[in-house]
Amino acid sequence: MKALLTLDGSQNSESILPTARRLCELIPDLELHMLTVLDPKSVHGTRSEPVDDPKGAAAGTMSIRIPSPRVVETPGEAEERMQRETTASMGAIAREWFTGETPQYHVEWSRDPAKTIVSCADKLDVDVIVMATHGRSGLSHLLAGSVAEAVIRRSKRPVLVQCPAQS
Repeated sequence: MKALLTLDGSQNSESILPTARRLCELIPDLELHMLTVLDPKSVHGTRSEPVDDPKGAAAGTMSIRIPSPRVVETPGEAEERMQRETTASMGAIAREWFTGETPQYHVEWSRDPAKTIVSCADKLDVDVIVMATHGRSGLSHLLAGSVAEAVIRRSKRPVLVQCPAQS
C-alpha cells in the first residue's frame, strides 16, 4: 500500500503527523511518500543592500554616483535553495516521526497545489492521500478556499483529511 502525505511547511499541516505515524504502525509495509508543493511566484532572487548616500557630500555641481545593489542569488538559485531546504525539512520530519520508515520526498512547483497533489498521487499510484486542512469556515473559507476540499473534489483516490482541533 502507498500513501501520499502532503505538508506545506505550516504548523497546521504538521498536525496530521501523529495520524500518519499511526497509519504506518497499522500498515507495516506502507510505502510513504511526502510531498510539499511550493509556489514559484514566492521565489525571488536576492540583492545586496544598496550603498548608503555618503554623509556630507560636496555642494555644487559635483554628483556622487551610488553603486546599484549587486545580485547575490538569482531566482533559479533561490528555487534550488528552497528545494534543498524543503527536502531537508521533510527529512527532519521523517526522522522525528517515522522511525524505521524510509519515506520518499517530493517537491513540486505549482500555483495550483490541489491539482499538483492529485497529479502526483496519480503518477505515484498511491492508495490514499493524507493531509490536514486549516478548517476555515465562513468568509475566510470563501476568500481563501481549501486545498483539501479541492483535492477531495478532484481526486478519484481516498483522501484522509484531519481538521484542526476546535478550542
